[in-house]
Amino acid sequence: MKKSTASRVGSKRDPRSDRKHGKRSTAGFSVRELGSTTWPDFERVVEKHNGVWGGCWCVAFHLKRSEEKQWTGKHRALKEKLVRANQSHAALVYDGADVVGWCQFGPPVELPGRMSGYGKLDEGPPDWRITCFFVDRDHRKEGVARAALEGALRIIAIKGGGTVDGYPIDTRGKSYSSSFLWGGTEAMFAELGFRPLGSLGTSKWMMRKVVPNRTS
Repeated sequence: MKKSTASRVGSKRDPRSDRKHGKRSTAGFSVRELGSTTWPDFERVVEKHNGVWGGCWCVAFHLKRSEEKQWTGKHRALKEKLVRANQSHAALVYDGADVVGWCQFGPPVELPGRMSGYGKLDEGPPDWRITCFFVDRDHRKEGVARAALEGALRIIAIKGGGTVDGYPIDTRGKSYSSSFLWGGTEAMFAELGFRPLGSLGTSKWMMRKVVPNRTS
């Protein structure tokens, strides 16, 4: 397995969030790729949140509808199996030694779930999918999701680049619960150069960006 990609990103923390949590740190986050060496850190933050989203363990997009029943109650084992086989990717955001959030990404062959939108919009699949985000409940409104997305795009560039799709929510200035924003926000994707391909509902979009190859 390739060594995890690591990088540093500048802090995007909201000072109001720091005051809310009683923190004054201005240190930047670090971003590392999910893999065998970082699995224990990922495992620790998921366990802290009781498996996230009711025990999802961030496997929903790994499963086709026909496979979901087979893995009911075994999401943790499936996730670890995929990670150790280098078949599950994410940009993990660290604050010191702790993972405080992540952005899951991967090619469609690794993330085949919920692909029906491409047929509805008459679009071909991308090279990569940005499927979901999670932010530790103690670190929300600190720029973790953006740091994760930026990190994922850098890792994708190192892996060869290509077309990258995301499925964010257009909040239209309204307040949403963090669990509803698991796909990120339209504004965040737009700021990082994604363009809309079409709507997947009243507030959900499919957006695309071409990431250049950075291996050379």
